[in-house]
Order: sequence, then structure tokens, then C-alpha cells
Amino acid sequence: MRTFTLPRAPLSAAALTIVALVAAACGSSSPTAATSTPGTSSQPGPASTPTTAANGLSAACGTDQLPLKSAGKLTVGTDKPGYPPYIIDDTPSNGKGFESAVAYAVAAKLGLTKDQVVWAVVPFDSSYKPGAKSFDFDINQISITDDRKKAVDFSTLYYTASQAVVTTEGSKIANATTIADLANAKLGVQLGTTSLTAAKDILHVSPQVVDTTDAATALLKNKQIDGIVADLPSALYIANAVLSKGKVLGQFAAPGGDTWGLLIEKDSKLTSCVNEALAAITASGELDQITSTWMGASTAAELK
Repeated sequence: MRTFTLPRAPLSAAALTIVALVAAACGSSSPTAATSTPGTSSQPGPASTPTTAANGLSAACGTDQLPLKSAGKLTVGTDKPGYPPYIIDDTPSNGKGFESAVAYAVAAKLGLTKDQVVWAVVPFDSSYKPGAKSFDFDINQISITDDRKKAVDFSTLYYTASQAVVTTEGSKIANATTIADLANAKLGVQLGTTSLTAAKDILHVSPQVVDTTDAATALLKNKQIDGIVADLPSALYIANAVLSKGKVLGQFAAPGGDTWGLLIEKDSKLTSCVNEALAAITASGELDQITSTWMGASTAAELK
């Protein structure tokens, strides 16, 4: 369409004032001129994220967030046979014994019931080998060491053990009261344990190494060795429940301290949650109560 330009008459002062007011009014509707006061918006903000899960742990460790091997099930590994005071009647699922009780306490803090705990047989010396694991955590008097931490994760400690020497009455070391008295003793010890390190580094002996504590006990019964080096609770059990006229000579500290932790697959996201659960049962006094119930008799004279 063709357009025409009409001649423009000059505006009066009053007209100019009206034009200015109209322009100002139109300008105030521009988005760039709008202002707001912080905190006065009527629009709902984002929902706050809970920092604590229903089980009392951090939100990332809520029961439904746990990276378990089997959904809704906590798979716990331990060796077989299981010995008192750690496992009673070789049945970890009965909840009796120190390590069975600790495992169920951790499971409960993670929000899992006893029926949701599944036990798996894991030989001691295979538990800390590199590679994927078939269990969520293993509890089996496994000492936390720098070498093992290269291949697996450990929780914070749940127990610190002493080492001990067990023998029988009438043996050639039955009256030993010092480490020096064991200089020429024939001692047996289980492969891959901190007891083996302690025998070499603290007792300064070259022990006979066997696959299991059962094998060492058989050698002692047959008088093929003079004694066994084991952690103190195991030594007390062997002396009092397995051997005839068994005797614990005394206890001594392991190199660097023998601290036990729950063993978990390397770089597992479950590790931090297990640590939170252990911290919770420690803070509540539950771990002390379990320890007192099952390990309270773990005392013996000191070997120096």
C-alpha cells in the first residue's frame, strides 16, 4: 500500500507534557525495568534435600541407596569353621558370638533386618586377594594392614587384639613366662595371618606354617610342635575348649597393633556407609556391650 506523509503541526507545551507522561507509563512495563525484593517472591522454591536417611545415616546411605550385591540383601562373608568366641556352634546366622553380633548390629544400623542378612563362606586367605567380591563385607578377624589395603577396602576398626601363645601342660614351654623362654620353641601358626608376622618379628622364631588353626592344633595334640601363635581370644578358646589341659602362656602386642576391620571390595561406595554404621553403634555403646558380652574373658598374663 502506498503511504503519504502529512505535514506536522508544532505541538503545544501541554501536548508535549501528555506525550512524555504516556511514554513514561509505557516504559515502566518493560521487563528490563522490573525490580523485585529478595525473599518476597510468591513462587515456591526447590524442595530441600534431606540430610539424614530413615536409618539415621546420611542421605546417601539410606537403606534403598545401598550398593548391595543382591538387592535388599546384605551378604556377609566369613570362614568355615567359625570358632568361639566369634561364631558359636559354627553357625553365624544364629547371631551368637562376637563377630556374628557385630555383623547383625551393622546390618540393623544400615536398616536391614536379620532376615535380610545372607552368610557366605569365604576362606580367610582368599578374602583380601585383589578382584571383585561376592560379598558386601567380610568379618573374620581380618587385620588391617597396608599391604591388604592395596587390594581391598577396610572399615574403621571394630576390635584391637593381642597375640598369644597356647600350649599344653607338660610341654617343654609350659613354664615359659618371657619371650626369651620361647627362643628354641617349635611353634605353629596359620598362613597369611598377623600371628605369623608376630611370631617372626616379636618372638623371633621361624614357625611351622599351616593352612588353618585346626591344622596347627592337630600338630600340637600330636606333640609335633610345642605351641601355637594366635590372637588372644582364639588362643583362649583353643586352650579351654579344644585341647586337653591346654594353657595360654601369655599375650603380647602385635607389630603396629592388631586392629580388625570389615573387609569390603576395593573402592566400594558401601565402605563409607559401613563406617557410618560402625560409628553409630560405637557412639551408642552397643559395640562396647557386644565386646563385653563375647570378649570379656579375653585376658592373660603379658609375655615380655
